[in-house]
Amino acid sequence: MARTHADKIYDYYPAFLDLCRKKVVVVGGGEIATGKVRGLIPCGPDPLVVIAPEVSDYIREKAIEGALTWIQREYTYGDLEGAYICFAATDDKSANAKVAKEARERNIPVLAVDDIPNCDFIAPAVVRRGRLVIAISTNALSPAIASHVRRKIERDFPPHWAHLLEVAATVRERLGPARFTIDPEEWQRALDDDLKSLVWEGKVDEATELLWSRLASDKVELEARA
Repeated sequence: MARTHADKIYDYYPAFLDLCRKKVVVVGGGEIATGKVRGLIPCGPDPLVVIAPEVSDYIREKAIEGALTWIQREYTYGDLEGAYICFAATDDKSANAKVAKEARERNIPVLAVDDIPNCDFIAPAVVRRGRLVIAISTNALSPAIASHVRRKIERDFPPHWAHLLEVAATVRERLGPARFTIDPEEWQRALDDDLKSLVWEGKVDEATELLWSRLASDKVELEARA
C-alpha cells in the first residue's frame, strides 16, 4: 500500500535497530508472533516480553530458558509502558489495532501484522549469513516479490560469505587506525576471486593472511611511526 501525503508517495527509510538491553513487547503467541520472536532474540532485547494466553512450543521453551518473559493472558492497556518498540502479532485485527493505539499514544513504534495503516515500520525479508544480514523490502507492496528476491539472494550468497566477512573483519581490526588510510576501492580490489576461492575451500587462515598482505603493506608501519 502506497503511503501518501500532500499528493506525494513516500518510501520507508531502511535502517537496522539496536535493540540490545531495550524493552520489546510482542503481543501474540502464534506462528507469526513466533517468527518475530525468533528474529528478536539474537538482537539481545531485555526484557523481551510476550503477551498471550497461549504460545507456541518455541516461545514456551525460550521462556523456560529465560530468553524472554511470557505474560500468560490477553493484552491489556498499559502493557506497553516503557517499551522501545512493539509488535501486534495476534490473529485478531481489532486486538492488534488496540495495541497500535496504545503504542501511538505513548510514541512507541509499532508493527501491526497485515495492517499497514497501523504500522510505523515494517519488517523486511531477511537473508542471514553469519553476521552478514541482507534485508529486502518492497515498501509493503508485494511480500511475494520480497520472498522471491530473498530466495534468489539465498542461492547467490552461499554460507561461505559468513566466513568471508570474518576474514575482512579480522583484517580490519588488525589494521587498527591505519584502516582509515585505505581507499575503499583498494578493499574492493583485495576482495577478489582468488581470495574468495580460498574462503570457499575452507582455507580461512590463509585467506586472512592474503588479505592482510594486500592491505597492510607499508601503511601499518607508517601509522606506527607517526
